[in-house]
Amino acid sequence: MTITSTPAFIGTLDANRTIVLPPEVPAGSTVAVFVVPPTASDEAARHARFAETLAAVRAASQLPQPEISDAKRDALIREARRSAHA
Repeated sequence: MTITSTPAFIGTLDANRTIVLPPEVPAGSTVAVFVVPPTASDEAARHARFAETLAAVRAASQLPQPEISDAKRDALIREARRSAHA
């Protein structure tokens, strides 16, 4: 069995919207372009969303929980399972 690999090149789009590839990539090659958002700001935003969600979960867990009978709980579980398979 032979394993074939394809190199990946990461670069930034120039102001004139040109993507510069190294000379190892022959002219006429088919290439794929993926737009990747800046990681630093994405990471900060992801951490902020996580902190907000965690705070909301913690606040909700402090609320009094309603009483529920075993029969009602079982009925809710059955309904959730039924709707998940629908």
